Amino acid sequence: MPAVATWTPMTHADYDALKGLDVFSADGEKVGVIGEILHPNTEMPAARGKHFFLLDPGLMKDWFGGFNQVYLPESTIDAVGTDRVTLGVTADQIKQRGQEWTVEPTGLRNYRRV
Repeated sequence: MPAVATWTPMTHADYDALKGLDVFSADGEKVGVIGEILHPNTEMPAARGKHFFLLDPGLMKDWFGGFNQVYLPESTIDAVGTDRVTLGVTADQIKQRGQEWTVEPTGLRNYRRV
């Protein structure tokens, strides 16, 4: 398994670097791939904690009620490695809560997409 470290982004570019990375649950199940970064219209460091990631769940879309668009909140990220993002929730927790993440977050039209 690649080295994974606690993630402490300092710039918007730190968020952009996650695009295309595989996303795994806390117990090692692949959840999908980050397709887009959704930046709040705020400068750093005030923006920290307010980002969303558009997740492509691929074969795991049944975890999200069959939806292809999943808005992964920044608060779910536990650690980031060179080739993966690890969430702080298990696969079972995702299956229980996954449909919550298919609803577009309030105010998202004011976010910048990368």
